[in-house]
Amino acid sequence: MSADLDPLMELFSRPRPAGSAAERAVFDATCAWLAARHIPYRIHEFRLRPFFFECTGLWLIASRTLLALAVARGWGWRTLPLALLGQLGGAADVLGVPLVTWPGATSGQNLVLRFGPSDASTELVVCAHYDSKTELLDHRQRAVLLRGLRPAIALTIASAVFASAEERLRATPPLDRIARALALCCAVPVLLLAWALGLHLLLGRLAQPSRGAVDNGAACVVLLALAERLAAGAIPLERTRVTLVLFGGEEVNMQGSAAFVRSHYPAAINAPQPQAVNLELLGQRGPYILWQQDGNALRSAPASPAMIERVRHAITATTGQTAQGAPLINSDAWSFLSAGIPAATLGTADPQCGTNGMHRPSDNPDRVDTARLHEHVAVLETLIRYTDASTASRLL
Repeated sequence: MSADLDPLMELFSRPRPAGSAAERAVFDATCAWLAARHIPYRIHEFRLRPFFFECTGLWLIASRTLLALAVARGWGWRTLPLALLGQLGGAADVLGVPLVTWPGATSGQNLVLRFGPSDASTELVVCAHYDSKTELLDHRQRAVLLRGLRPAIALTIASAVFASAEERLRATPPLDRIARALALCCAVPVLLLAWALGLHLLLGRLAQPSRGAVDNGAACVVLLALAERLAAGAIPLERTRVTLVLFGGEEVNMQGSAAFVRSHYPAAINAPQPQAVNLELLGQRGPYILWQQDGNALRSAPASPAMIERVRHAITATTGQTAQGAPLINSDAWSFLSAGIPAATLGTADPQCGTNGMHRPSDNPDRVDTARLHEHVAVLETLIRYTDASTASRLL
């Protein structure tokens, strides 16, 4: 087992926001670490929008403030295109169309390492992201705001409809005043949510920074230790290709993994057939976690039951522990699942904080048990051996 986990953990325990010089320095140091050990790697470049959330936050505030102003001043039917445009900006960007998040776009990098036979019939992708993020609010506090997005969409459209109706009813008071009152009742909560969520997204980089040790430095260390084992031939591969990927841009709407999946699996049908295990929040001292769903407040997909069961088996066989289920995570596994590729996300919980406290100064090296990282490598080694044996048996 590698003796370099402590220095690696130190490398991946510093703030490294997407697109920053610090992120690039960590990436370059990782490449140098691999080169020093003669481990081959490939860089996959993609177009990165590092200010995705800042731009989205600014758009939320500006568009919903303008909508509320239009309602208050009786702009009538003009509020409807304003409402639709406000919804389009942000929604399109989440789907990969940079309508409002293009400022500051730059080149992002994924780090790809491949092992195994060239004629493999199965590909196991094991991945983690190397960028970090800081936010004003903790996950639980932010979740309260995100849960308001769906009703806010409905209220936004309702506000515009009532405002348009007011214009038509001006000849029949007091129906026009009732329509305006209803429009304002819909617009005000949307405005308050937009400012609360918008400021959270816009000002995150100004808060005391997260060091990103748990999210997701520890997982990157595990991947590199696993790469060293694979490069040394310590894990024999007969029919399986193992692809290890360190993704950039996860903390800005999974841009790196989305670009990787689009580039490598355009139709989710490829030889060898892909399947993925994403690593998040490793190294904590509590139980193993396997998330049942991946996505956000607006869209989600169930993790692959077969992948969950396979990872659960590897955990129990290696450690004797039983992994716990968790309801929802927003991670790079979404990029695979949305392309029809079986995927699951593996993590750990902290005994006191659980999976909370990310994107805040509470995400620091004190939460990581470096010795446990070796256990994670052993679990993944068991998973790889199990996958390769299953693939070989299917071909007999």
